[in-house]
Amino acid sequence: MKKRNSNYIWKLGMFVIIGLLVFFATLYFIGSSQNLFGSTFHLKTKFKNVSGLKVDNNVLLSGINIGSIKEIEFISDSSVVVVMVIKNEVQQYIKTDALASIGSDGLMGDKVVTISPGNKSDKVVEDDSYIASIEEVELQDLMSGLKKTIDNAEVITKELSEFSYKINNGEGMLSKILTDPQLAKSVEKSVTNLEEGSDQFVLFTKKMNDKNGTFSKLMTDPYYTNSIKKSLSSLEKSTADINTFTATLNNGNGIVSKLLTDTKLAKSLDSTMTNLQTGTKKLNELEEAAKHNFLLRGFFRKKEKEKKKIEDAKSNK
Repeated sequence: MKKRNSNYIWKLGMFVIIGLLVFFATLYFIGSSQNLFGSTFHLKTKFKNVSGLKVDNNVLLSGINIGSIKEIEFISDSSVVVVMVIKNEVQQYIKTDALASIGSDGLMGDKVVTISPGNKSDKVVEDDSYIASIEEVELQDLMSGLKKTIDNAEVITKELSEFSYKINNGEGMLSKILTDPQLAKSVEKSVTNLEEGSDQFVLFTKKMNDKNGTFSKLMTDPYYTNSIKKSLSSLEKSTADINTFTATLNNGNGIVSKLLTDTKLAKSLDSTMTNLQTGTKKLNELEEAAKHNFLLRGFFRKKEKEKKKIEDAKSNK
């Protein structure tokens, strides 16, 4: 009986000792993760969206766990303050220009706060101070962008399919260029003509740049420049004279202007011409009548003989 009781007490003692060891070990690991047994300081940052971050989640610096999340509280409808408990031993590595961001511990792990140490400032953060934050890219935004990319790729693939179908079925100019030999020859001929035109243009530019060429002399020789200036001056003077002449015609005072615009003078000239024609006709009739007059008949015959002699002399020469 005593032996049985001693075995029972021994087993109970072992169970209690093992339970205490497990309890203290658990308490140690929990305390270590929550920084209950070491000196710590508090650091704060603000986010618009904590993206599922919870109290007691880890805080990482360059991928190393340096603390945990102590509090998450609202200060407005668009701002959330995250309070972190961080080991004192890493305070010297966190500068005032450090940046905090929310990430994931692995692909599907818990949310963590990642601190990127600053490199521009030499001042170390103090207890209960704030550091700036950057918003992480939401998975929903990534999926939305991915969906747009997939939709665009689908549209592009469809258009490429239609394009290749048209080419394979001889539709469109590109298909004709690729398959029609006559059009290909025409394109080749156009390219050849373009090359020839380019060669001619090169020759033209060379001639323009030639110091002995006419164009070069026009641009650089003072003699040609002065000659052009004189020609332009003469042209300008002639233009001014023409303007003066046209102005004189348009003012209605000159004889030419009156001839062109005065209807009375035009009628008078027309009447004068008619009278001249009538007088000429009558003179011809008088001359013809005089030829038949017996008193003047001999005179006109003598004139006709002299005229005939002159014509015969000219024809003999």
